[in-house]
Amino acid sequence: MAVPTPFAAGPVLVAVDFSEDSRLALVWAARQAGLEGTQLIILHVVHDPAASPGFYRKPDDNYLRPMVDVAKEMMDDFITKAKAEHPELPALSAAHLRLVSGLPPGRIVEFAEAEGVGIVVLGSRGRTGLAHVLLGSVAERVVQLCPLPVVVVKAPPENAEASGNAVEP
Repeated sequence: MAVPTPFAAGPVLVAVDFSEDSRLALVWAARQAGLEGTQLIILHVVHDPAASPGFYRKPDDNYLRPMVDVAKEMMDDFITKAKAEHPELPALSAAHLRLVSGLPPGRIVEFAEAEGVGIVVLGSRGRTGLAHVLLGSVAERVVQLCPLPVVVVKAPPENAEASGNAVEP
């Protein structure tokens, strides 16, 4: 049975970059989609800052390949692992997987508006100081730009596990 939420009606969109932080956001989004009884859309933005095609290299590859090809394989691996780790989340098996090219913050917002999603979910590394200034934050830009509700999922502090206060993803 779906549980009413304060979010607008529509699918749950989770944007992933295949990091541990986005894995936690994926699990949160799948749970939320299950609670709402709505569709889960998993989006990866292939970071391509210009019209010219770029290249990715998977960690176990010795050569460069077109970014979209590698991103598709990485998405499949990421989702397969998530499904194996969380069989209790049926939204993962029914999820729609999407790859788009562009600059992540703007493309996430454009995609969310075009698809009529109810909520956008992202992971955050929580960088501070110089790393934040130099690298910026996709999550921060999405929060600033997106007219829809945005949930930013952060990993628990590393010392939380040692103290027994960690939240199970």
